[in-house]
Amino acid sequence: MSGASVHASASGPKSTREATKLLGLTGSVGMGKSTVASMFRELGIAVMDADAVRASTEGNRARDETTTTRTVHELYAPNGAAVAVVREMFGDQVVDASGGVDRRALGEIVIGDAEKMAALERAVHPLVDRAREDFVASREGDVAIVFDIPLLYEKGYETTMDAVCVVSTGCEKTQRARVLGRDGMTPEKFEGILARQMPDAEKRARADYVIDTSLSLEETRARVEEVLRAVVERPRVVYKRSRDLTLVVDEHGALPLFDVHRARGWR
Repeated sequence: MSGASVHASASGPKSTREATKLLGLTGSVGMGKSTVASMFRELGIAVMDADAVRASTEGNRARDETTTTRTVHELYAPNGAAVAVVREMFGDQVVDASGGVDRRALGEIVIGDAEKMAALERAVHPLVDRAREDFVASREGDVAIVFDIPLLYEKGYETTMDAVCVVSTGCEKTQRARVLGRDGMTPEKFEGILARQMPDAEKRARADYVIDTSLSLEETRARVEEVLRAVVERPRVVYKRSRDLTLVVDEHGALPLFDVHRARGWR
C-alpha cells in the first residue's frame, strides 16, 4: 500500500469503529520521536505534543487550513491558565514583567527538587489533560490521533490509549551522541533526564509497536505508515477505572492492567 493510501483525509481510510483511535507515541530522549511525529503529520494525522501541550493538524482535512495549537507557552503566557496556579505555588519570582511564567526561573526552582517538580506536575497536568480532552472532541471523525508523550509509561498514560508506539534507535551510543550534540546540553543534564525516564529496553518490551530510527528515513517512514495502518484497523481498547484498579476491556476480557500486560506478553 502506498503512502498516499494511508493519508487521513475525508476520502481516506475509515476506522473500523466510530471513535477515533488514540495512539501514544513515546521514546527516550534522543531516540527520534520528534522526527517520527512529523512523519505522522505528513500523513495527515493530528499530533498533540503532550510535553509542550502542542496540537498540530497541518493538512488533516479541509477544515484545517491553519494549524491548531495549544502549548505550554500558551498556558504560561500572560493570562494563561497556568499562570495563577504557578504564582500561588512559587511566588512572584516565577512571573516575568509581561505577566507570564518565567520558565527559566521556574526551572531553577523545580529541576533537581523532586518534591517541587511533583507538586508542579500535579497542578499543571489537569490543565494538560483538559487540553487533550478538548482536542480529541474537536477531532471527531478522524481515523487516529497521535499523542507525543515523553513520559507516557512513567505517568501511566498508556491506560488512556488504544495502542502505544515506542521510538528507539536500540543503541545507547547513538542516543548519547544525538543528545550531547544539542545546544546547551551537558553530560550531567543528560543523565538527569535519563534518571526520570524508563529504560529504553523496558519501553520496547511493553510497546504495541516499535519504530527503529537507526534505519534510513525512507525505511522509518515506511514503518510509520505500517504502524498507522495497523492502528486504524486495531480493535478498540476501553479502559475502565474502579477505585484504584484499572480494568482493561479488550480481547482478553476485563482484566487488571498488570494481567493485561501479562496476557499480551508485556514485561
